[in-house]
Amino acid sequence: MPQTTPPCPCGSGHNYADCCQPHHLDERPPATPEALMRSRYSAFALGNLGYYLYHTWDPDTRDTALTPELLDQRDCDWLGLEILESRVRGSQGTVTFKAHYRPLNPAPGAATEAKAVLHERSRFRRRQGRWRYLDGEIDPTPASASPQRNAPCPCGSGKKAKRCCHP
Repeated sequence: MPQTTPPCPCGSGHNYADCCQPHHLDERPPATPEALMRSRYSAFALGNLGYYLYHTWDPDTRDTALTPELLDQRDCDWLGLEILESRVRGSQGTVTFKAHYRPLNPAPGAATEAKAVLHERSRFRRRQGRWRYLDGEIDPTPASASPQRNAPCPCGSGKKAKRCCHP
């Protein structure tokens, strides 16, 4: 009888062995920013994958005080991931998501069952054939709010919005 693995924490509907595990084991790099985002979420949800989180964070933007051991530490239970939007333009990408969680050590006076949501628009960059997490904007402005034509494009390309993602 074929052996099955549990569902992947990223919410893709696939088994972990067929979804994020090959990324975590460095058997197959994520092909898109969304795949990288899902695999990073799964690494946080599963815990003890600080090495993966560290090495999928672009060294140009990674906090120099971070170590894989620090990233191994869990401070919450991750309850689910919602991908709201995913965009790719050349070697730049963004993924807007909501990650639902429950703190493991809530603040004094807080309800022990209190749930929270991390709403972020993450930026990614592909270099040498691999996608890396750059940074994220917490509680981003809605994508429907178009930037001014001469403003920098929110995808992070460095180009003006009128010459990039927003015609």
